[in-house]
Amino acid sequence: MRVSIKTLSAAIGVSLMTLSAIPAAMAVEGQVSAGKNFTDVNIGAGRQTTGMYVNGGWVKNNENGREKAGVETGITLPAGPALVNLGVQANYVKGSTTSSEGVVFPVGAGLQLPLTHTTGFYAGAYSAPRQLSNVTKSYLDVDSGLRWTPVDRVTLKAGYRYIGMDGKNNRPNERLVEGPYVGGQVNF
Repeated sequence: MRVSIKTLSAAIGVSLMTLSAIPAAMAVEGQVSAGKNFTDVNIGAGRQTTGMYVNGGWVKNNENGREKAGVETGITLPAGPALVNLGVQANYVKGSTTSSEGVVFPVGAGLQLPLTHTTGFYAGAYSAPRQLSNVTKSYLDVDSGLRWTPVDRVTLKAGYRYIGMDGKNNRPNERLVEGPYVGGQVNF
């Protein structure tokens, strides 16, 4: 199963239809990040405020073609000054061989902790055991870093991202992406 322009367009369409069902008071967030060998693009709504959120994203390793595309939904809860995200994802993953292509349904959590009015720390981890995937024994997606909001609606980020999976049924173990990145986010 390969991700074609048609499939990617359908995923973006579903994300946009889902976003249209979200109350107008929620801000839409668009984010692009780039590491040495990977690109990460996301669009979503509601993650920066308490309540339900939805997010669609695509990550590609520019060196070897490995990628992940999917949607995520969950709830954001206040915890003192911090926000905690609890969510579930539905992802298509493509490893280095066609036998490493499939779906995975990780669950996880994230934390957004403000350090000052314009800076903060963020971290998130999503994991799926063998039972929630048709291609992996285990799947792990970890992202953490620092954010800076120099002006309202614009956030700059620097962090570290790791996405890996242990193959099952003689499929190889894979690191889809790993390394530091910089990125930007715009809120509408």
